[in-house]
Amino acid sequence: MKKFLQHPVVSFLTNKFVASGLLFVIWMVFLDTNNYFIQSELDTQIENLERDIDYYERALEHDRALLEQLETDPAAFERYARENFGMHKEGETITIIEFEDSSDE
Repeated sequence: MKKFLQHPVVSFLTNKFVASGLLFVIWMVFLDTNNYFIQSELDTQIENLERDIDYYERALEHDRALLEQLETDPAAFERYARENFGMHKEGETITIIEFEDSSDE
């Protein structure tokens, strides 16, 4: 037993500064309220939110371009109204054909 306690690794680990440092690291990694696992989960959430921001910025840019086109081109405005809202001119009859394999649900 005495030979075991005199081993260099054991004497290094029983040093009070090393032991308190190891306890601190264990506390911060596993036991603290802001431990490593919670921080990694929060990082994942931040990455997901940043992807959402990029998606919505691209969608906003697309919608702005569409709005600009609809404001400047009356033919595009009419085509958009007909395609998306089913509007028609007086005297016209519109027939909507839907296929069984259509996946617009």
